[in-house]
Amino acid sequence: MRSRTADEPVTIHTLLNRLVELGGRPAFTIEAPNIGATLREVLDKDMGLQRNTKPKLNAAAEAAAAAHDATTRNLIEQILADEELHFSWLETELELYEKLGEALYAASRLQSGTKPAGRS
Repeated sequence: MRSRTADEPVTIHTLLNRLVELGGRPAFTIEAPNIGATLREVLDKDMGLQRNTKPKLNAAAEAAAAAHDATTRNLIEQILADEELHFSWLETELELYEKLGEALYAASRLQSGTKPAGRS
């Protein structure tokens, strides 16, 4: 999950810079995080966010296109493409969770801090 979201601060910064360049004054309402208490809840809540985000990004891209702002439209479409990859990844993870069960799924996602013997 960490690798899937590592670029989000850069994306947010880029989008904010674009909004400021256009004379906007971005304002945010930050909600309390609700990531879930179990592994399944984490995946389900992330999927819910993805489902809510895609229509909003599509609407924003359409608004930028209607305003003849290709730069902003392209930026939003790049974000949307990344979100669609994340959505696809989540679908795969949820399918694996269903097939393997929580214990095997979690075990398959653990990474050790050591390299296998014989590897440099």
